Amino acid sequence: MAFFDFLRRKRRELSYEDVRREEIRLGIKESQTIAKLEKLEKEREDIFSKGSKIKSPSRRRQLARLYDMKSQGARMMERELAVLSKEITTIQAVKMALERQKSNREGVSKILQRVDEAELMGLLENDKVSQEMYLEKLSSVLSTVSEGPLEGLENLGKEGNEVMDVWQKMDEGEISSFEDGLKLADRKVREREGKGEMESE
Repeated sequence: MAFFDFLRRKRRELSYEDVRREEIRLGIKESQTIAKLEKLEKEREDIFSKGSKIKSPSRRRQLARLYDMKSQGARMMERELAVLSKEITTIQAVKMALERQKSNREGVSKILQRVDEAELMGLLENDKVSQEMYLEKLSSVLSTVSEGPLEGLENLGKEGNEVMDVWQKMDEGEISSFEDGLKLADRKVREREGKGEMESE
């Protein structure tokens, strides 16, 4: 895993620029994975639609197998995205800790020396470990390294929570129309941004 190759470089000198480049690499990989997932989902929908219009049992069986393959691929992509989300959270948290320490070179070494690679890999790849649980563990490690809590760390990985909540309400039927959902999402995001501006003043 490329991310752990990056972490294993902790025995050498790493710069803040190295950390920033890794953040960019992970962001690109996340975008590429999302594009692949969207392609799979579109293909799966097309297969299902085609199967619903065809009456031949043998043709339907073949399409059903294809649908199953695409579904498995989509689930793999979903798991990959979950891991990427945790990796991005990790690298952003390391960057925040470095910015706080001011001494970039010494900071990277000190922070990464405290990362248990085996434990971190287990947390990253465990589907049962939520983003919130992972962030809590990461926060405890980096707060110790940084000699105090890191401001803003608790918000990492939670971007878009307001929109996620609106979608959930739409799924459950609490919000019936797309327009109402969009309006609520916009309002919630504006409210969060307003709170952030007030806290920074």
